[in-house]
Amino acid sequence: MNPNTPKVLYQEANPYGSFTAFLEDDGRTIYLYLQSHNNPEWPMKTLWVRNLIDAPDSRTDEDFDLGLAPVLTKSELTDTKAQSSLTEDQIHFIWSEEGDAVALFVEEELQAYLPSWSGIKGIHGYSKFAKEEAPTASPLGDPENGVIAERVRTNRKFWESVAEKDHWKKAQNLRLEFLESKLGKHQTYWSADGGKYPSLGIASFLPKEFPGIKIFSTIGMSVQNQPSIELYHKDYENFSRIELVFAIQLLKDAPDKSETWIQHVLGEMVKFPWNTGIWFGHSHTIQNPRKDPDQLYLDFNWFVFRNVTEELEQGSNELLPKLNGLITENGKRTNFLFLTPISTEERICFMREGSQKFWDTWKKEGYGFFHDSERRMLEF
Repeated sequence: MNPNTPKVLYQEANPYGSFTAFLEDDGRTIYLYLQSHNNPEWPMKTLWVRNLIDAPDSRTDEDFDLGLAPVLTKSELTDTKAQSSLTEDQIHFIWSEEGDAVALFVEEELQAYLPSWSGIKGIHGYSKFAKEEAPTASPLGDPENGVIAERVRTNRKFWESVAEKDHWKKAQNLRLEFLESKLGKHQTYWSADGGKYPSLGIASFLPKEFPGIKIFSTIGMSVQNQPSIELYHKDYENFSRIELVFAIQLLKDAPDKSETWIQHVLGEMVKFPWNTGIWFGHSHTIQNPRKDPDQLYLDFNWFVFRNVTEELEQGSNELLPKLNGLITENGKRTNFLFLTPISTEERICFMREGSQKFWDTWKKEGYGFFHDSERRMLEF
């Protein structure tokens, strides 16, 4: 094969339809690539899988000048002889639960793993035939035991569980029953998944404990871990599963317009982490895609997330909806992130002064967990 005419041996999108992995044969090597469909800032990930030529003693500058994928050298390989190419029927991918990492199986053997941290600190991923750290691959180790093998098994079990016939019904009931135990019977329920995986919904509530407050919550985001959080959060397992909540103070003597925009806001955010590879957490900010029809003094162009679950578990004395204690299918907690609408000017102050100053000022002004369409700007 001419090295200038690489051939895609196999490609597959993850179950969220947001990332595609593909194997490419350029006549000299086979590489595994991972690319994002929706996030232009997400760099393509690459991992060497095998050489299709006998391993050279060293790489040549000419290869780099021609833009060829690097071969691994004799010192970097467990087997220096040329490997055979692969056929589509030999190849099988197992995606990570988060959808931003992928394992390559050849026949029934794990031969490569491209992790979510690919591209960080010189790590591209892990390959069976790599003997030592190389520019585009690290040793895979035992494909049956160890940390990587266990990750892949856990991911396989996750996808098997969500494929079970009654999985969504059980997941939906678990979350809706929890919310109703805290907020009362739901008022309205909307499907929010567009008929595509993952299954998701939104429900609204009028809790007796908070008269005049209407609460909207997603249902189903916490069935799966958010992507990329492991790269930024030491205790990531306790923050990987979330539901989004929007609480609003209804205006007195005025029609309730909340359902003209709030469920649409949540609906536009509900798949965002898996579509982009970007996670949601406490004090993250995101643009508001909708206008509050009742806003009076401020244009609420942004949201800042507030982890009420974490606050409750840290012993907050504030009067908050008791949205803590929901344990998901993987034994970890659900974090209920409240969307707090803020103006562009407030976000500028937030970014300049820091999240602690923002929340201290927020609480000092007497603002709570719910949105007040008629509130005035924070004074830092």
